[in-house]
Amino acid sequence: MSQAYLIVLTISLLVVAVAMTRGGHPEKWCAAIIAGEVTIDLLILLTMGPRSFGEFHISRILLDGIAAALLVAVAMRANRIYPLAIAAAQLVALIGNVVAMLAVDGMAQAFWAMTQMPLFLQLALLAGGTLAHRLRLAKIGEYNCWSPKEGPQRQFG
Repeated sequence: MSQAYLIVLTISLLVVAVAMTRGGHPEKWCAAIIAGEVTIDLLILLTMGPRSFGEFHISRILLDGIAAALLVAVAMRANRIYPLAIAAAQLVALIGNVVAMLAVDGMAQAFWAMTQMPLFLQLALLAGGTLAHRLRLAKIGEYNCWSPKEGPQRQFG
């Protein structure tokens, strides 16, 4: 396991731990999804060995696809804006997998950038969102973490 991988893993665990202990429900859900993806990726690394960015691996697109679906679901219900950006970053990673699946050669660096860099953006957004949640709690107290469900439709008339 490379030193760079250990640094990313450590940063991920720290941000996830802060979000899980200090965040509201949306922060905890986003943290759990990111932690799940990082953990499964680590288990694949430990059991199957490192995967090259020079070739397509089905495990990456499956992980990114599941995480994207879950993060979009959280973003659609959360009473916050930043989960939309976390979900968007995950969609970039998913698109990177699709490009790698369709490309023949010369995509290793682009594949790495499109599938790995969104994690850094997601971690920064999650940390900032958790901080914003804590500041909001200190200022106004408890508030609704989720958007209200749509009520019955009213007709004008």
